[in-house]
Amino acid sequence: MRVWIDAGHGGAQPGACALGYKEKDLTLQIATLLGAELTRCGITVAQTRTTDVDIPLDTRGPLANKWGADYFVSVHLNAGGGRGAETWCSIAGGKSKALAECIQAELVGLGYVDRGVKTRKGDDGRDYLAVIRQTNMPAVLAEVGFIDSQEDMARFDAAKAAQAIAQGICRYAGITYKQTATAPTFTAPAITGLTLDTPSGKDLAVGERYTVLAKCKDKPAVTTTGRDVIAVSEPRLDPKGRGWLIDVQGLPPEPVVRHGHITVTADGVTQQCNFNVI
Repeated sequence: MRVWIDAGHGGAQPGACALGYKEKDLTLQIATLLGAELTRCGITVAQTRTTDVDIPLDTRGPLANKWGADYFVSVHLNAGGGRGAETWCSIAGGKSKALAECIQAELVGLGYVDRGVKTRKGDDGRDYLAVIRQTNMPAVLAEVGFIDSQEDMARFDAAKAAQAIAQGICRYAGITYKQTATAPTFTAPAITGLTLDTPSGKDLAVGERYTVLAKCKDKPAVTTTGRDVIAVSEPRLDPKGRGWLIDVQGLPPEPVVRHGHITVTADGVTQQCNFNVI
């Protein structure tokens, strides 16, 4: 059995971006781990991309066709104000629909709201999604939650998503899923000290939210000067292992320019980041 794994977007095409995340990064994490999962289960895999590169949409299906894939699985994250997981299949149904149903059931098992298995017909009467329309083999596209949903991103775990999709593929194909002794993870470089990725003097519009990356090992302590100017979230772990993410939002009234800053302390180091709300 040969499965083509398609990590959505890449390079100059970041996909949906929200809450400090880029879709292209998260899809690559899932796809990389999914490849390892399927390989361990005896399935031969190939991937559209294994690095952050831009692969034209219209070449993805043809690449899988040339390789001779039996199935094509594309990985994405959704956006637009909703929440939950959904899996897309061909309007023709058949094996594509059956595979999508197995994958969707496993994703819902992770706790995502069930948005179901979906299809979309283009104006020409064929499948609307290029990766489904242009593939010769049964193809599906999995949307692993909404990147702009705090709830979904709090649940997001690339390793668990990869395991769920792999289990769905194995269940569909009648292949025994081989569980690893330990969950696969990305090995992040060691973090020492503290660095903020945002230079001081960041401009925010009223109501705008900006995410600061605090590169540190321990959870940072954050204090705010100008609580009537900016609101700050509780730090949360960065899923890419780079440290902690802190959301900063500009508060009304407007249009007077106002100034506030956050002070972040971790690992014995203190850094400050200033904001101008305009």
